[in-house]
Amino acid sequence: MTRSARLGPVAQAAEIDRVLNALGRRMGALSGGAAVAAVTQAAVHHVAGTRWASVSVLARGRSRTLVATAPAAADADALQRDLGQGPLEDPTPAGAVQLVGDLARDRRWPDFAAQASQRLGLAGLVVYQLPLPEEPGATVRLSMYSDTPDAFDAPALWAGSLLASHAAQAVAAGHRRQQAQHREQALAAAREIGTAAGVLMARHRLDREGALQMLRTAGQETERSVGAVATEVIAAEARRLPPVPRGPSHNAPAP
Repeated sequence: MTRSARLGPVAQAAEIDRVLNALGRRMGALSGGAAVAAVTQAAVHHVAGTRWASVSVLARGRSRTLVATAPAAADADALQRDLGQGPLEDPTPAGAVQLVGDLARDRRWPDFAAQASQRLGLAGLVVYQLPLPEEPGATVRLSMYSDTPDAFDAPALWAGSLLASHAAQAVAAGHRRQQAQHREQALAAAREIGTAAGVLMARHRLDREGALQMLRTAGQETERSVGAVATEVIAAEARRLPPVPRGPSHNAPAP
């Protein structure tokens, strides 16, 4: 039983408000994955009725689970992908909330309901879907799973909606960090390739396009990236350079 399950509705609201404020302060200091994990843990520990939780992303028609608090949550996500049915697989618009109070009574996804109940011990779930602005058409999903039917009351659903917003923000922040890293890596690779092209231009009296074509050809023949070939060219040129002369030793006797 979660801590919030033992509290009344007013106390639950105060508890969730405190948790969300603390979570919001921590978000900036956490990496994308850690921030998403913090949201799912908050759902389990502070939202009444939640036994397991996960955050997944649906993009370009494919869903993937980013974080799950337990194997049961990850397996529930995977079961929906394998069967092609369930709240995570429904083409519902961003902003939608799908509540399954009791899987035994729900008739929307019979195969998922039967297997989730028998294999995983699921009795109910709620899924929140929010857009991922950095990737048009993609959605972030917070899934909260219960092992008892009709576990999610109004305060729990409200708290889950707030946590879903935090999950979407955390995923978006991680997406932006990843894009920035890719840009930095691309710039570093471009600098390496430019340096290697300069080496080849000087060594073989080539123009720039000829040097770049030499790098591309070497990459194709050795099944490596142009960046990897460029790094090797630069390293080989460094080995050819004469050693840097050292200054006089501090211990050498004065003339």
